[in-house]
Amino acid sequence: MSCPKFYVVARVTSRKGALPIWRERIASLVDVSASEKMGDSYYWGYSLDGDEDTIMGLEGYTHPVGFFMGHFETDVFKAQNKLIDKDELLATKQGLDSPDYDLHHYDEAGGWVKRADDPEKDSKTSHQAAFQFFSKPEDRDEVLRKLIAFADELKKTQGPTGPIQSALVLKEVRVPTMATLWLRYVTLIWSTIFPNSVKLTWSCC
Repeated sequence: MSCPKFYVVARVTSRKGALPIWRERIASLVDVSASEKMGDSYYWGYSLDGDEDTIMGLEGYTHPVGFFMGHFETDVFKAQNKLIDKDELLATKQGLDSPDYDLHHYDEAGGWVKRADDPEKDSKTSHQAAFQFFSKPEDRDEVLRKLIAFADELKKTQGPTGPIQSALVLKEVRVPTMATLWLRYVTLIWSTIFPNSVKLTWSCC
């Protein structure tokens, strides 16, 4: 029996001035993540909403074990985590149990991470945004269906130079009221996609 791909969306609140050091740490972690057997997708960047020292990212795995065991147990992760604590990169408390790590864990519900016809599908200068939707638990499936339909329609309308590079619909595994739409795009266009009443959770490039 197969299982859906597993994703983590993370927001890390850092101390002021930590961004240059974070770039070194994240680069090393992404390099090792890309070589992991169950690793699938890695997108990290920094906030554009005024918190310039906050970093955000999405990581994908073919199975939850790839994140909870494979990723955390690598020598590179352990070494980089020690350096993160040593440099006191987090805003209020160091360590993996710090409240400065805001992580959500998801099963893939639908949508897409890359378009085969996108010449910039592996771009390192794209922008990201995660939109969080909350509903009654019994209504979440309907929210997910509508988001998947939205993502599918986006893909149909995108040509090789279309601005939307990813439209991934995610089902939170620990919060039964939550669904997330993760977008990746060429330029800062999120405000033209959704009405102003929709809250932007974070964006980065």
